[in-house]
Amino acid sequence: MIPVTTRSHPSAAVRYPREIAAAVTLPAACAALVAPGRGRLPRAASIAVLTACGALAPRFALVAFLTAADHRDPRTVTAFDPFRDPTPPALCGFGPEPDRGRLRTAGDRCADAWRSWRAEDLSADTAAGAAGALALASWCSWALGSAARAQTRAQYALDTRADDPLAALVLRSVRAGSGPAWERR
Repeated sequence: MIPVTTRSHPSAAVRYPREIAAAVTLPAACAALVAPGRGRLPRAASIAVLTACGALAPRFALVAFLTAADHRDPRTVTAFDPFRDPTPPALCGFGPEPDRGRLRTAGDRCADAWRSWRAEDLSADTAAGAAGALALASWCSWALGSAARAQTRAQYALDTRADDPLAALVLRSVRAGSGPAWERR
């Protein structure tokens, strides 16, 4: 008998499909959140946002993308690696003040994606993405200094999925009276 020398479980490659899908759709979600124009997100864009927000690491990448002063090309965004990348300072409200219009648009589009999910698909499989999108919307509101809107969005995100870490962080920050400390340009 030949001994097995693999270090990982045979199904390890498919153990985290939500994280893989979120990383793959991240550039499309970035593009959808900052695309010019008004109105509701198209269905495909809404699905990209919900999928990308289904895992926490891509949301960190979205925060960094939305607050980047150079307005990077969405196609160049890669998923956040918690073992290699530092936590984006913008997550805690530090660094240069981001473009307010960009954050407002992105937050409204994330909330729109959540509304689309509520109207169309209340399945448990996609609840993580819907809660994640609304949690990102609540962070955008918090980053703009709108504590009441941030609290409402965070609470709805937690009602959608009670264990969403970003929504819980925003809600704790609002309740503690903590706001962003952006550096003025």
